[in-house]
Amino acid sequence: MTAEGLHLCNQCDARFRAVLDRVPATLRTAQATLSNMSVQPRVGSAGTSAPGAPLNLDMAERLGEYERRLTELAHWVNGREEPNRLRIFTTTFHAAEYLRAVAHTMRKREYVGDIYLELRDLERRVLSAADRPLVKRPLGECGALNLNTEGTVTRCDGIVEGHETATTGRCKECHREHDLTDRITERFAEAWHHVAPLAVVVRALKDAGYSINYEQAKKWAQRGKLHPRCDLTTRQEGHSPAEVLGVLRSIPRDKR
Repeated sequence: MTAEGLHLCNQCDARFRAVLDRVPATLRTAQATLSNMSVQPRVGSAGTSAPGAPLNLDMAERLGEYERRLTELAHWVNGREEPNRLRIFTTTFHAAEYLRAVAHTMRKREYVGDIYLELRDLERRVLSAADRPLVKRPLGECGALNLNTEGTVTRCDGIVEGHETATTGRCKECHREHDLTDRITERFAEAWHHVAPLAVVVRALKDAGYSINYEQAKKWAQRGKLHPRCDLTTRQEGHSPAEVLGVLRSIPRDKR
């Protein structure tokens, strides 16, 4: 349910911010795929071989559209929200930084839903063209509702698996498809019950595509933005992924 005056519910707002947080990781994934592509050689004017173009232009096309639209949307929002302070975004990263900084304002605007859905779909298009690692990772229980032959509704207890750069994954039991981007974000945001050393939490967030480093998180702890807890099972002090992710989202990129 969306509160009065807001045009994204809390869950969709968290997903929108996560899409913007993942821009650096999405760009890195795309560039890695492009650098791994084989090329079609061509003959230079002197008869020597010259660097060619990628045989598969799918990623190049999708990445170009992703970068172009992100920058265009940042300029459009800037012109609408700050007509007396127009900015020039020279990189996709800076455009994403700006949108992330004004996300709290955009949430109050009717257009925010369209921007969120467009950026989400553009991200998925880029990642779906990326190189796929051979190893799959488990992403929790499926939980899908199924109707058995006796007419009883049961919950699937199979495990969802997906490649690291994939945007969708499948349950090993019922083969139901799941949105991995939303699933990863939700799992981190709800992981208050897991406690681990700060370095371990930071590494997990970085592996999931969030722009964060250990020195940065350590300063948050020193400043009292992060509060360590004791894991009753291991008797070790640490932090939860949900806590660290919450602080990361609450701080504008230019102030982190």
